[in-house]
Amino acid sequence: MTEFKTSYKEILKQEDSILSNVISSQLELRCAVKNKDWTQLMKVISDINLEMDKFNRLDEERESAAVYAKSDDAETQELLSIVRGKLVHCRTENNALSEYINITRNFVKGVIDNALPRGRAKVYTRAGTINHKQPESVVVNALF
Repeated sequence: MTEFKTSYKEILKQEDSILSNVISSQLELRCAVKNKDWTQLMKVISDINLEMDKFNRLDEERESAAVYAKSDDAETQELLSIVRGKLVHCRTENNALSEYINITRNFVKGVIDNALPRGRAKVYTRAGTINHKQPESVVVNALF
C-alpha cells in the first residue's frame, strides 16, 4: 500500500515538472507566433508535443495508482491541486493562442477576399449553408 502511495506522489511530482516545462514552452510559443519566427515555432510545438506525450503516459499511470493510494494525505491533495491548476493554466493559454490565430486568419481571409474579386462567388453546401473558400496562396511584393 505504501508503495502505491509513494508512486502516486512521485507521478504527481513528475506531472508537475512536465507541466512547468509546458507552461514555459507555451510562453516561447507565444513569442514565436508574435515574432513570426516559424523555425522556432516548429521547434517549440515539437517540444510541447513530446512533453504532453510523456504527461499522457504518466496520467494513465496516475489513474491506475489512484485506486490504491489514499487521497486523504495533505501533501498528495496539494500536489493534485497544483497539477490541476497548471492544467487549467495550459488550457487557458491554448485557448488564447487559438483565438488569436483564428482572429488573424479571419482578418487575412477578409483582406484576400476583398483583394481578389474571383473569390467572392458563393458556394453552398448540401445543407444549404454558405461554404467560404479558404484563401489561396498570394505573393505580396513589398520592400522592408
